[in-house]
Amino acid sequence: MDFLKVDYSSQGTTLASFDNIADKLSRDIQLKINDAFYRIVDFEFYAYSETIPDPHTYKHDLQLEPNKFYLHGSGVDITFGDGKNHGGILLRSVVKLFDGSDKLTGYMKNQIDGPQKVATELFSNLNSLNTNGANDIRIIDLEGHNQDNQFFPGEYILKTSRVGLTPKKTDSSNHYLNLNLRYIIIMQRFPKFKQKVKGIETIIRSKVASGELDAEKAKIILGYTLK
Repeated sequence: MDFLKVDYSSQGTTLASFDNIADKLSRDIQLKINDAFYRIVDFEFYAYSETIPDPHTYKHDLQLEPNKFYLHGSGVDITFGDGKNHGGILLRSVVKLFDGSDKLTGYMKNQIDGPQKVATELFSNLNSLNTNGANDIRIIDLEGHNQDNQFFPGEYILKTSRVGLTPKKTDSSNHYLNLNLRYIIIMQRFPKFKQKVKGIETIIRSKVASGELDAEKAKIILGYTLK
């Protein structure tokens, strides 16, 4: 999957690659596990290379490979390594699609929030161990051809710092600790579906205070005016 390719030649090109991947996830990407479909709405990037030696990256061998599931103590990554450099996207929140949903929900059934809950949800779709059926696990790229109009693009991508990390001695300035490597895809609202983002008001207040968001955009994201 070319959209997961990262240009590690500099920190700037690496971060630009992350932005491109997030944009693609927002517009076109479904995750299929057997009969279940999901979209990824909250995720964090972890990478370790000469140009972005993020000490919070596990640097597992699986993170050297592209397009793999890497299950670990914090949850599950989709990897984007290139054989030399490590990379993984931690899935923080996903939305289950289609099953039992309709236009009033935007074809989104329910949201699974939290990395470990996401990992449990995704792997719960695997076939029973006492069956002979092969598992179908794929990333589906709509490539802009959403003919059934059942996959609504994200309305805004909110970038913020990652969750639950602690300072590292090799990052004395906390550069990587504070780097905005968490991406939250803000979805369109529907009468019967409302996205959950824990701590969204705190994130929005910070963005408004720093000038990254104006009050009108903050209102659009939240659905109400901040006091």
